[in-house]
Amino acid sequence: QLKALSFNRLAFIVFLILFRFSLDASYVFVISKVFAYDGFFFSFNAQQYAFSWVVYGLSFLFVRDRLYKVSDYFFSTALLSVLAPLTSLFGLDAARPFVPVLVVFFSIYFIYLFTRVKFISFDDLPVVHSGRAIGIGISVFFVGFLVVWYFVSGAALNLDFSRVYEYRAENAELSGGGILAYTNNWTYQIFNVFLMALALFYRRYAWFFVLLAIQVYFFAASTHKTVLFLPVLLVGVWYYFRKYSSLAIMPFAFTLIISLTLFSYFFLDDLWMSSLFSRRVFFVPANLTFVYFDFFANNPNVYWSNSVLSYFVAYPYNLSLTHVVGGYIGRDGMGANNGFVASGYAHAGFFGVFLYVVIIGAVLRIINDLTYNSMPLWLAVSLCVVPMRALLISSDLFTVMLTHGFIVAILLTYLVRVRNV
Repeated sequence: QLKALSFNRLAFIVFLILFRFSLDASYVFVISKVFAYDGFFFSFNAQQYAFSWVVYGLSFLFVRDRLYKVSDYFFSTALLSVLAPLTSLFGLDAARPFVPVLVVFFSIYFIYLFTRVKFISFDDLPVVHSGRAIGIGISVFFVGFLVVWYFVSGAALNLDFSRVYEYRAENAELSGGGILAYTNNWTYQIFNVFLMALALFYRRYAWFFVLLAIQVYFFAASTHKTVLFLPVLLVGVWYYFRKYSSLAIMPFAFTLIISLTLFSYFFLDDLWMSSLFSRRVFFVPANLTFVYFDFFANNPNVYWSNSVLSYFVAYPYNLSLTHVVGGYIGRDGMGANNGFVASGYAHAGFFGVFLYVVIIGAVLRIINDLTYNSMPLWLAVSLCVVPMRALLISSDLFTVMLTHGFIVAILLTYLVRVRNV
């Protein structure tokens, strides 16, 4: 067993290194050449490049090669989706400052420490009697309501990916006013995904396909492409993690994807894959991290005046926070979203980042304790994977907790617990 574990750890590290090299190659040979107009410049400094690898290598210390807790998935995603592209961009563009890289590194490291220190435990929280039935009932209610509401509201259905933006604003106005702006998101990001996960868990495959058809309907009415991607992610988590615990599959899959983008660019003369995956999924969020630090180091912080403290603090800008940043990089009208480190810094500088680190550490600790020995780990991951990714890459902490339904996901996780699974 020790040899197997050692081999898995070695494979995990090798794929992490290959993934970073594939990102570097993509940046040097494609992104910096084609998208230099978007701020992606290649300016090599050997010392800075070496330092970027030191930071990336040290990050291996707080990721496990196997899935034992929900937080293990969080840290692997943080390394692959945040730190890898951030260190790659820093290492290949000498004009990039090192402070954002170090802040992101230490933020994730301190969250890791928080989940490891045993000064508080939530293991003894009582199991809710018939909690799973309650969770199913709540989810069925919201899913049923949204199916009817989209029909009654007059939202136009669209399955054409190229026309999603034509319908999104109008459909949101028709169907998403007031509290529905939250519950609609919870329904297609959490409640229906929860029901699909339980259908897979109980091997009720006919019900799974019914719920899948409903999810496609939700995509057609909401026109958010993520809605259609969620079942794919769920099935992947279910199929793999119910059999295997190795997380080496993650850097392997990411390396394969970036390698395919390079192949398509050089051999098929196709830029679409590189633009969608290498640029949009990895380097755009990394670039925006630097942009947020640059802007809010020289302009007023927001101090949550656009959200939880709006009644107490005056908001200093005429546009939303994300549109302010979008305008700063010359993209008027674009909402430049980013993850918890950048948004925490936008709100209150280093204190904002520290506050978010403490809260996220506590949330992950709660989830770890709630799910330990009380449900299949793949089921717990499937409930939390979407909010966790949004937290790392694209949304503010409080937005993820409320709008993206992370609080709802934690509540459902608590309800479905049983003892000694």
